[in-house]
Amino acid sequence: MKKAICALCIACLSIAFVGCNKTIEEATEMEKIQKQLNEMETYQCSATMERFSNKGSNTYETKQYFKATGEYRLELTAPEAVAGNYTIFDGQKICQYNPRVSEKIIKEVPENKQRNELFLGQFMKNYMQSEGVSVEAAALDESRCTVLEAVIPGGNEYTATEKLWVDNETLKPVQFVIYDTKGNETYHLNYHTFDYNVELEDSLFKITE
Repeated sequence: MKKAICALCIACLSIAFVGCNKTIEEATEMEKIQKQLNEMETYQCSATMERFSNKGSNTYETKQYFKATGEYRLELTAPEAVAGNYTIFDGQKICQYNPRVSEKIIKEVPENKQRNELFLGQFMKNYMQSEGVSVEAAALDESRCTVLEAVIPGGNEYTATEKLWVDNETLKPVQFVIYDTKGNETYHLNYHTFDYNVELEDSLFKITE
């Protein structure tokens, strides 16, 4: 009987030790991811973006360029009907460019919260300000990721919450989803390439006539 009790105690201690190691491992991964994202001064990436609405969904191939000081550039590269369109925020005003219309540049377009939320710099601001944010481990494309969740301020029914999947090994974003107040996806981005802290030319964010 004593041997059985002793064996049970050892088993319980082993389980507790494994569980503790797992918690420490996940905490370490989380610390690495947070550190990488917090130290992000710039990034450039390519991603497939799907946008959902009550009329259905549209899929675009995109490129993003972002500075921690707020400037950003979003380019549409496919499908052909929208390829060449881009949006720039130079820190003060927004420019939308469409090569298929005679008036190619539209200046001082009002800041669009939905557009701004597509960039991870804004996600990090929301994440740091969110109360009760959740962090979890998840399998995605056969690789283990950490999922960060944030509440989007402002009360917009189409952009209420958001989740970011980050690869635990590369520390690079894999997937990013924005949800409406009912929990439905409104934007879904799958990243193909992602480069932290690259040197970005000022011309990328310059609004010209």
